[in-house]
Amino acid sequence: MKAKKLVALLLAVLMMVSVFAACGGNNESSSSQESKQESSESSKEESSEESSESGGETEAGNVNLEGYPIVKEPITLSMMGARAGIHGDWDKMEFFDIMSEMTNINFTYDTPSGEVFQEKKNLALNSGNYAQVLFGSQLTREEQVKFGAQGILLPLEEYIDKYCPNILAMFEEKPDVRPSITAPDGHIYSLPTVSYSPLMSTAMWVNIDWLDKLGVKPEDLPTDVDGFYDLMVRFRDEDPNGNGEKDEIPLNVFDDADKGDGIYNQMMAYFGVLRPEIYVDDGGKIHYGMMDENAKVAFEFFHKLYSEKILSQEMYSHSAADATAEGTEGRNGAGYHALPRFIFGNMEMEKEATYPIMPALSSSVNPEQTCIRGTGITQGTFSLTDKCDEETVIAMMRWVDYLYSEEGSWLIHYGPEGHIWEYSENDPTLHKYIFPTDGRNVEEVRGGEITPDCGLALPKWVRDSTEGAWDDVQQQARIAWSDKSLNPYNKQYLPDMFLTEEEQAVVDMYATDLKNYRQENSAKFVVGDKSFDEWDAFVDGMKALGVEEYIATYQQAYDRWASNK
Repeated sequence: MKAKKLVALLLAVLMMVSVFAACGGNNESSSSQESKQESSESSKEESSEESSESGGETEAGNVNLEGYPIVKEPITLSMMGARAGIHGDWDKMEFFDIMSEMTNINFTYDTPSGEVFQEKKNLALNSGNYAQVLFGSQLTREEQVKFGAQGILLPLEEYIDKYCPNILAMFEEKPDVRPSITAPDGHIYSLPTVSYSPLMSTAMWVNIDWLDKLGVKPEDLPTDVDGFYDLMVRFRDEDPNGNGEKDEIPLNVFDDADKGDGIYNQMMAYFGVLRPEIYVDDGGKIHYGMMDENAKVAFEFFHKLYSEKILSQEMYSHSAADATAEGTEGRNGAGYHALPRFIFGNMEMEKEATYPIMPALSSSVNPEQTCIRGTGITQGTFSLTDKCDEETVIAMMRWVDYLYSEEGSWLIHYGPEGHIWEYSENDPTLHKYIFPTDGRNVEEVRGGEITPDCGLALPKWVRDSTEGAWDDVQQQARIAWSDKSLNPYNKQYLPDMFLTEEEQAVVDMYATDLKNYRQENSAKFVVGDKSFDEWDAFVDGMKALGVEEYIATYQQAYDRWASNK
């Protein structure tokens, strides 16, 4: 009964407005409502034009081409997806109940656990015993190419152009998305999660208590590597934790099995090298970062930090949990992570909001402050197989298109109002969490009974505004610091792009040996087991392992991606 009321509310909203502002809600200003009405009228006009172009048809057999429900008579389809550890049963999740009531489309579910999903997915696709809908099936680019060529995955681009106005709006606003999900044969076999937020760069959080002790204001943090080094020396030498011991770790590393890449991936950008392996420069040239001249300068700096005990002396051996434990002991000065609590230990939200982000840094060989960001695209979240007939494909493309609207993206990620969130009494344009009273946390409720979009990437388009739509002092501070210290300087190091099967074979031939050789020697340069007089020989070693063909292969793939923009 509750789900039916929620569906009725959603349908009412859809009749009035085509796009729901996640940061708006029920208490919107008149100007906001007028803007949305204009958007709705525009959408209706576009739909009318599309209908005119297709002969004015509003239905195709059992499928309604406009409005809801999507199908006149209920249908039940088979769906396969990965079940994360936090998930409850998919057939009991409120998201699917709401979508069923709204669309008349139901599912039977095959949801192997994440630990065995890859094996089960491959077995299904290779045996012919696969579902009609692959939802959260984590299809890699290689799998999309392989199973698309075999005809198992259906091309979706024609249906997108005809029936998916929200996806088309995303393509228009985010022009990198379409070429990034287009396979080398020109087809789109799978839809992504697209999440562009103000938090796309990894932050280096700085210990606010140590800054206060040293009389350094957060707004006066350095903007180049020399100033950064000077601050780290003070962290090391001036007993900022006040215990009378020289036990401070100015810059700790939260790396686990990455063998130093957690530092290299972030800090090499300060020297104009966006990644230790493959990246593309502003001119469209592909680089293997460790081959760049400035890579040597970067590693000389890393060696300086390590030899002077600014970098953790256990950076190549301890775990991220070990580094967090050192923060709980009051020993960490700074580190890269999602939130301060993971570097300095648990704390009240109000306290966490006081921790600043180190700005993107410049250097003598890279005069512009620089940091990196990802693409915001997660591949392979939704596909249809050749077990779908034409009506089913049209119906499911309309179904999934809703998830790329603002209200649909919010629904699949957070669920309906009243379960884990509500509008803030302080600001009705913002949301706040409803914390469970049964011993579970919010995420356990979200993934357990509301939506599988928790611990699993599913099709949606998260707008820039969504991250800021919360009445959460720490989140607001995190966004403000990112906007000030990182976002003006961030660069995407590589677009999300496909390789052909032939290109993938070349990459597979060289990738592992190059990575192992790079990581092993990188660590030796940092800790001093290798002299920088040996750097040229190190570069020659990468050439002997095929790095030049490796670069050329990625250049070919990038050029193809760029030509499709």
